[in-house]
Amino acid sequence: MRDWFEIRDLGDGFQLIAEPGHVNSFLVTGTEAALLFDTGMGIAPIRAAVRELTELPLIVVNSHDHLDHRGGNASLVDDPGLVAIAAHPLGAHAAVDESFLRMYEDAMRSVYADYQRYLALDRQSFFVSSALPHMRPMPDLSSWHVPAIPPTRTLADGESIDLGGRVLRVLHTPGHAPDAICLYDEATGVLLSGDTILAAAFWLHGDDADLTAFAKSTQRLVGLGPSRVLVAHNLLAELPGRSVAAVAEAANRVLQGDSEPLADKDLLGRPVDRHEINGVVILTAPGETARPRGTGGPGGTAGLGEGA
Repeated sequence: MRDWFEIRDLGDGFQLIAEPGHVNSFLVTGTEAALLFDTGMGIAPIRAAVRELTELPLIVVNSHDHLDHRGGNASLVDDPGLVAIAAHPLGAHAAVDESFLRMYEDAMRSVYADYQRYLALDRQSFFVSSALPHMRPMPDLSSWHVPAIPPTRTLADGESIDLGGRVLRVLHTPGHAPDAICLYDEATGVLLSGDTILAAAFWLHGDDADLTAFAKSTQRLVGLGPSRVLVAHNLLAELPGRSVAAVAEAANRVLQGDSEPLADKDLLGRPVDRHEINGVVILTAPGETARPRGTGGPGGTAGLGEGA
């Protein structure tokens, strides 16, 4: 467990429990309870990491149903201090097909090989990797399973979760997934974003993804004016609040056809259209979006204006 997780105090009562290069989970503490936002892959038992940090009664919140955000639920279900496993009701939380786990394992072993090449180049020329966590190589995963662990509490948009001296507001933010939620702490301006805001490519090409809903959800988050965003993926665990507006703008431009995508593949080898707008990368299903015809494209002047 100590070799797999990286634990870091982020201040303001937030702790990072990272599986670097794979997924980030976050522990939030109040005076009466603690909340774990996402439980990671389930490759190592996250319960041990959590209980190193707190003995408070624990509420688990899954940002959405995808396996890398609820894989650790199984290690927590028998914790005597567990109050609830909470999620939006649209998530299925079924057992994950073993063939998908093997596909993910193969893909991430390839990504780790790429990471090793990146480190070699960095040591030669750039010298930036020392400031980042180091990606964990995939261990023996022959016994890795993600079983069905049904949530014991459902969460609704606008609901508050009181931890004692700290209140988190639930925000339903569909787009990447129909059951996606964020949590917002108004007192500190910290947004726990799940996969809605990322330091990575946005996957909007899955069967349950919805670009229109994503654009609406991210625009809604802009209105919060967060000061910090704690994100679920990549070696970065935190982005500045202004990142939300950049994502919302990029999503809207892709939705409006104001983007020239490139044919690409995601990390699992599936074909996608790759949109890159001012540093934000959005992946959509091939042919899902197209520049409006006969208008010259609203991006013709917008792109010049933003780059000037």
